[in-house]
Amino acid sequence: MVFLFLVITIFLLLVFSKIRVEVENFKFISSLPKHVNKDYLISFKLCILKKIPIIKIKITDEKIKKLKLKEKLEKVDIKKLEKDISIKEIKEVSRKSKFIIRKFNLKIEIGTENASITAFIIPLLSNLVSFILRNRVIDYKNQKFNIKPLFLNKNLVNIEFSGIFEIKMIHIINIIYILNKKKGEDKNERTSNRRSYAYSYE
Repeated sequence: MVFLFLVITIFLLLVFSKIRVEVENFKFISSLPKHVNKDYLISFKLCILKKIPIIKIKITDEKIKKLKLKEKLEKVDIKKLEKDISIKEIKEVSRKSKFIIRKFNLKIEIGTENASITAFIIPLLSNLVSFILRNRVIDYKNQKFNIKPLFLNKNLVNIEFSGIFEIKMIHIINIIYILNKKKGEDKNERTSNRRSYAYSYE
């Protein structure tokens, strides 16, 4: 009985907990040999009762090198991934995720060899960021972004970013359920198709 109570308590704590992602001092400069700076920090926290962190994982440039994530990403089969995950699923996951933005500080500088393309990209990107912030940001005092063009007749991208994002575990569980349900439906559909032609004659 006590064990069952503990299991239920832990389950409820997890359901009503949240994942907090903090990004500090991330910089990407395309013109440098090493595009990403070494001193950035990404933290993942599992918090219960809204604010109490019980698990914390830090990701640094040094840890990524040790894990050899770059080499692992290069081995990912992109074509297979595209088949497994559709645009419709991505939209559904995005809609159901309901993540919130606690802090957002973004600076982007973009330049291309074509001034017309640069002039087109900047407002498009600005509108996209504005849309995301309008729907997800909690405190507008803690959000700031600046996207500006670089007319240097070169392909350049400079990014500086810091931010804090949160998503409730109940929404993550919901996303996992949606993806598993979709896979089950696809599997049943393929099985059904095979059965429908199992006894057909040419």
